Amino acid sequence: MKVEDLKPKERLRVMDLVSEAGIDVSDWANFKGGEGKAASNPKYCYEWSYENTNKSIIVLNLWYEDIKFLNGSIIQSLNMRKVAQDVTTSPQSRRAIKMDFSLQKAARLNWPLRVIICDGVQHEQTTGRVKSTAETRLLDSELWYVQSYDSDSGDCLLIRSQPEPRYVDQFQHLELPEGEGKRKEVTGMIFQRDPKIRNYVLTRARGLCEWCGAKGFETRSGSIYLETHHIQPLSEGGSDAITNVIALCPNHHREAHFGNKADDLRNDFLKCIMKASTQM
Repeated sequence: MKVEDLKPKERLRVMDLVSEAGIDVSDWANFKGGEGKAASNPKYCYEWSYENTNKSIIVLNLWYEDIKFLNGSIIQSLNMRKVAQDVTTSPQSRRAIKMDFSLQKAARLNWPLRVIICDGVQHEQTTGRVKSTAETRLLDSELWYVQSYDSDSGDCLLIRSQPEPRYVDQFQHLELPEGEGKRKEVTGMIFQRDPKIRNYVLTRARGLCEWCGAKGFETRSGSIYLETHHIQPLSEGGSDAITNVIALCPNHHREAHFGNKADDLRNDFLKCIMKASTQM
């Protein structure tokens, strides 16, 4: 598909497109204009992003003018944190910050994005134009996803495609279900584990236990869960390196710690990842 094929041609209402994307819009009618003017409810109609956490849905408004074709993919680069600093009104800044939070959530949980593509006149810092006006809109039939989000700068890259499989382990943040008990602060010695090492190992495993080949289970966010294990424990002087870390299913991870053949497994694991590393 060409970028030009995504150019909207109709003046469709935001509320209708948001609803089509899977967001409940029943509350839009809950203002003095009532159901007849629900689509123009200022609480919702000017927003740049929408969420339904129960359905893991995020909807973004993106400008057609900013969509590019690069290396075989349709993309958009954006930095809503910078937009929040540059815009001239408080409501615009709030909307930009809200959209930035949505992008962070999508990146962290690997949620797919539904995109409303807008075409019209954008706000321009150089001309002093304060308000952007979308003259035409469409809801893209394809999903997008956050390929990268820089938490330091806010730079974000969106790709028009299904989200790539993401692998997580026991040390990565998984969104807790509502009602989960509060975390309790504890003190003690903690060994540093480099997330880059863990991510490399999880990618090397491709979602499969590197010992038995069993597929990790899928989390609520759609990520594949395995557990990373230091073959020679850090507490015994083991290194935090890809040559000493293996991705295991929870069952074999427990066996590696508590099984009566744990010592034998250490040698077997080392041989296993040496073979896996040569195939990367």
